Formats: sequence, C-alpha cells, structure tokens
Amino acid sequence: MLSGTIEEIPDILADADYEQGPMATVMGYRSTVAVPMLKDGRPIGAIAMVRPQAGPFSPRQIELVRIFADQAVIAIENTRLFEEVQARTNELAESLEYQTATSDILNVISRSPTDVQPVFDTIAANAVKLCDATFSMVGRFDGKLMELASTHNLSDFEGVDALRKAFPRPPRPGGANDEAILTRTICYIPDVWKDPKYQHQGLAQAASYRSILSVPILRHGTPIGTITVTGASPEMFNERQIELLKTFADQAVIAIENTRLFNEIVQKGRELEIASQHKSQFVANMSHELRTPLAAILGYAELMQEGFYEPLGQKSLDALARVHSNGKHLLGLINTVLDIAKIESGQFTLNMAEYALESVVETVRSATESLAQNKKLALKTEVAKSLPIGPGDEQRLTQVLLNLVGNAIKFTDIGEVCVTAKAVNGHFSVSVADTGPGIPEQEQKRIFEQFHQIDSSLTKAKGGTGLGLAIAKQIVEMHGGRIWVESTVGKGSTFQMEIPTRAVAT
Repeated sequence: MLSGTIEEIPDILADADYEQGPMATVMGYRSTVAVPMLKDGRPIGAIAMVRPQAGPFSPRQIELVRIFADQAVIAIENTRLFEEVQARTNELAESLEYQTATSDILNVISRSPTDVQPVFDTIAANAVKLCDATFSMVGRFDGKLMELASTHNLSDFEGVDALRKAFPRPPRPGGANDEAILTRTICYIPDVWKDPKYQHQGLAQAASYRSILSVPILRHGTPIGTITVTGASPEMFNERQIELLKTFADQAVIAIENTRLFNEIVQKGRELEIASQHKSQFVANMSHELRTPLAAILGYAELMQEGFYEPLGQKSLDALARVHSNGKHLLGLINTVLDIAKIESGQFTLNMAEYALESVVETVRSATESLAQNKKLALKTEVAKSLPIGPGDEQRLTQVLLNLVGNAIKFTDIGEVCVTAKAVNGHFSVSVADTGPGIPEQEQKRIFEQFHQIDSSLTKAKGGTGLGLAIAKQIVEMHGGRIWVESTVGKGSTFQMEIPTRAVAT
C-alpha cells in the first residue's frame, strides 16, 4: 500500500513473508487484496478485502474495489474542503463579531465625549460575550489605587460584596489584574485552582472560574487600568481573544483621553468666557469713562467756536473746527467699541417702538448729503410709496443705514450712491448700491466679521476700524432680518438687508 500499487496475496499460508499469518489463521481468511486510495498520486489510505478461500481475486472484483477507492478519495476530499470552508466561515463570523464589537465601542466613544462610563460598560459587556467569560471587570488605576469602573455578570455569589468593597486598593502581587498593573503586561493564568501563586482561590471557588485573563490599559506606557475576564474551564482563552481585549484596552485609552481633553476644552472655554466678560465689562467701563471728558472737550470747543468766552481769530476757529471734527470722530469710535462690548457681554438690547422706514432713509440722506457733495457724488434715494409702519429700534436701524451709506460714499470716488427701500412679502427690503471699486468674492462673507477689513491699499487709505458692519449685522439679526453684499470688482457693490415688517426683538 505504501508503494501506491495494488497488493494481492492469493494464499497467505503459502506466503512466508506475510507477517499477519497468525492473525489470518485466527480470523479464518486465506487470501487478501489491498487497493490504495490515491490523491494526486499519493496514498492516503486503502481498501482491503479478505476471504477464506485461497486464490486470486478476479480483475472485475479488483476494479470494483478500485472504483470504491476513488470514490472514497472524493468523499475524503469533499469532507476536508467542507471542514476548511466551515472553519473559514466560523473564523469570518468571529472576525465580524469582533469588528462589530469594536465599532460599537467606537460609536459609544463618539456619543459620550464627556462621560467615559458608557464606554467601560460596553467594553465589559462585549468582553463577556466574545470571550464566553464567566464575568468581566474594567478597573481604573490612578497611579496609587485601583478601583472597579465597571463589571458584567458579576453575580450574587458568596463573597461578591467583599470583592466590591475591597476597592479602591493599591495593587499587590498574586492577583491577575494586580500583576497586569505591576508588570504592565498581559497576565494569563490558565488554571487558577492549580496555581499556588494566585491569592484569590476562595473567590475563584465561590465564583466558579478556573482561568483568568487581565490586559493592562496603558497610556504612553503607563498603566491606567485593566480589562479582566474569567473562564469557567481551564485554558479558556486563546490568542484571538487576547488580541481582542488589547484592542478594547486601546479604545479605553482613546475614551479616557477624549474625555480628559473634552473636559479641558470645556474648562478653558469657561475661563475664556469669563475672561471675555471681564474684558467686555472693562471696555464698556473705559468707554463710559472716555466719553465723559470727551463730551466736555467737544462742549468747550463748541462754546469757543460760538464766541462764548471771547471772539477768536480765523486761525483759532480753524483749529477748533479740527478739534471738534476729530473729537466727534473719536466719540464715534468710542461708541462703536462700546456697542461691541455690549454685544459680547450680552447687554446689547433694542428699544422697540413703531417707526417709519421713510423717516430712517430721510434722516440718513440728510446726514450724508454733504459728504457726497464734497466728493461730487450723486446721492439718490428711491423709497416706495405707502410703506407700512413697522416695530423696531429706529435709532439702531438708522445707525445701520448710516454706516452702509457712509461706507459707500467713503469708498466711491466717481459716480453715485443709491438707497432704495420697499416692502416685499412681509419684509422691508433696503439696499445701498455704489459705483465704487467692488469687493472680491473671497472677502464678501468675511466683511461682516469684527475687525476684518479688506487688505488693500485703498482700504488702508480710507481708514476705519472694521467694526461697523459687524455691529450692523448684529442689529439686523436682532430684528429677525439678514444682511448681505453682492459685488463685482470694478463694478461697485450693493449691500442689502431684509427686516420683517413685524419684527420682534431677539
């Protein structure tokens, strides 16, 4: 059979080389034939026949056995392939189960940025399920003491209360999770009942576990906890399960670190918020303090211009005019900074009352007409007839429109500035169009940010703080409206705002 050929002995008693002659005599057979089962030319077995009569088997009989041998090879190969497929299927199912568990833990981490407890609970539950464990424990370690963070299937066996009450405690040799902390490596005891070093034999007997596995949770090589599972039989855990718990340990580190960083960010945010409030309050207080002496300077300058104290010469009047002009400009800047401070501190409010949009447009036209004339620009207003009366803060809305028209005049050197106002679909629609240089597309969204100015030589030459549009946006949005700009470089800009005709302050 080893040669891979058919072997036949017609008469066993006459064949001195046949070693199993005595057995043949006992069993009562005289002739035998063995047909090999060959796979790819290699023998993997044989089919043997015996009979009590001496003499050769017929070719027909041998051929029939050979056919049986071929069929047996096919059956054996099919069984082998089936077992391989079954094993691969089981392996893939196990891998899918492991991946699903890993994904579940990652989902819990993403849903619980402020609390690591749900992550520990999910790890403990999946550890029992996928390792077929008796129970599991997730421990925390602060560098001095160990504590139980989560358990699963830790049933009411005798001594469980004592186990729970034993924590927090420092790690000590003799326990699996203790050894994992102390050595910073995996601790696997295949049979705790036979391990004289294991210090919790009573617990193992009471809880009916024979094997125990503990994987350390390491952050930058420093132990911060453990994942421990117990098994009902010896040598319960394999390499794949050990690798799975190592993955769970890595995810626990991610969860702990995420929670720590998130809480730090929240704390920093609170600190920044408090600092911002203090800054805003300081700015508001300083603005009030600056306005008082500045108002006195402007008042005395006006009295001196009017000759209240004594007549002044033209040079003195010109100097006072510059003092008065610059003082008003400084007062405007202070008021702007004060508005920003109020916005940031939450003290910026609207004084809601009924107003006429026509009156707002006319007030702004009167205030800016001389500016347009000085630059030889046409200032046009187009106000629809019979506009409804709307509730709102007329002074603040005038401030917004004044800022838009003032900017349009400031940045336009040739052409015109046109203000239009109408009511459309329950909204006041106001636009300010100019024939100025236009605004690049990438700047059109950022232009409403605080302190943001278009970085160009023209902007720098015209001056400004970059706060007016930010305040205007805040005022419009507090009325429940919106403001935006449409512009093409070289063809001018159109600032538009929509405000509900029945605005409610927010």
